[in-house]
Amino acid sequence: MSTPLRQKIQAVQARVEEQHADARRALHGEREFGVEQIRALSESLKEMAPVMERAAELRALEPEIAGQLEAYKAQLRQLQTTLDQLHLMLLTKRAQMLRRGGQLEAVANWAGALRQTQ
Repeated sequence: MSTPLRQKIQAVQARVEEQHADARRALHGEREFGVEQIRALSESLKEMAPVMERAAELRALEPEIAGQLEAYKAQLRQLQTTLDQLHLMLLTKRAQMLRRGGQLEAVANWAGALRQTQ
C-alpha cells in the first residue's frame, strides 16, 4: 500500500476520533458542539469520502488496508450514534426554549392586561 494513503487514513481517523470525543463531551455538558465543530467534522468526512468510495477496489488491490477501512467504518457507526444523541438533545433544548418563550409571552400578556386595569 502507498504510504501517503495509509497516512491519510490514519490522520483522518485521528481527527475524527478527536472530534467524536468533543461531541461526547458536549453530550455530558462539558463543552459546546456547534456549527464550527460540525463544519470541521464534515471536512474530515469529506476528505475520506473518495477513499471510501474506492474501498472495495482498495481492498482488492491492497488487502493490508482492509483493517484500517473496517476500523474507520466502525468509528463512523459510533459517531452516528453520538450525533443522533446530540440531535435528540438539541431537539429537547429547542422544545424547552419554545415552552419558555410561550411562558414569557403569557407573562407579558398578563403584565399588559394588569397595566390596562390600573
